[in-house]
This record gives sequence, structure tokens and C-alpha cells, in this order.
Amino acid sequence: MIVSIAALLAGFLLGGALVSFWLSQKWKQQVAAAEQSLKEIAEQHKAEQQQSKELQQQVADLTWQLNEANKTNRYLQSRLDGNAQNDN
Repeated sequence: MIVSIAALLAGFLLGGALVSFWLSQKWKQQVAAAEQSLKEIAEQHKAEQQQSKELQQQVADLTWQLNEANKTNRYLQSRLDGNAQNDN
């Protein structure tokens, strides 16, 4: 009787230890997968930030070019207007 109770307790302890080990391994796998996902998201975020910087620089360059073209246009228009007034 005592031997069967001891065997039953040992079985519960061994089963509990095995389930605990299995759950621990499963948890470690899930943590590793989550860390990998976070790394991928961080890399994607970094790449998108770099792309955003490049686009902002492109906008700045195009804005500068537009302003230079507007200055040139105003200059040429003023020259045309000056010549038109001199002709009259």
C-alpha cells in the first residue's frame, strides 16, 4: 500500500516535472520567435526611417530647384517687361 502510494506520488512528481520542462521549452521557443519578430520590425522601421529621410531630402532639393526656377522666371519676366516699356 505504501509502495503504491509512493509510486503514485513519484509518478505525479515525474509527470509534473516533464510537463514543466515541456512548457518551459515551449515558452523559450515563443520568446525566441517574439524576439526575432521584434528585430525584423525594428529593421523595417529603420529602413523606412532612412527612406523617409531620403524623400525629405529629395523634397528639399526639388523645392530649391523650384525656387531657383521661379527666380529665373521673375528675372526674365522683368527683363521682358523692361524691354516692352522701352519699345513703347
